[in-house]
Amino acid sequence: MFKGLYKVEFKTPRRKAMGILYAADGKLRGGNSAFAYVGSYKERGNTITAVVSSMRHTDDPNYPPVFGFDRVTIDCQGSANGEFATFEGTAAETPSLGFKALLTRISD
Repeated sequence: MFKGLYKVEFKTPRRKAMGILYAADGKLRGGNSAFAYVGSYKERGNTITAVVSSMRHTDDPNYPPVFGFDRVTIDCQGSANGEFATFEGTAAETPSLGFKALLTRISD
């Protein structure tokens, strides 16, 4: 089961970033010092599909956006295995730019 609090490390060919993400009851909520993440997910067998919107909440040049935009919607697919989950996908705003994420469980 995917439910829990995770550290999330994500990257595109442009940048890397980290944050926190909580998954429960089909909802995703999280963020970091400059961005908020809000979305939803569905589990089907070993596959998890998700849609997450990332939006800047603080104007801080120390936290550049990984996609080059302050607001994006990411479609991704992945799976959870024990304490980890991995995802790959793209943002609607930059469909040619790949996205990868590694989630590490912090707590249930």
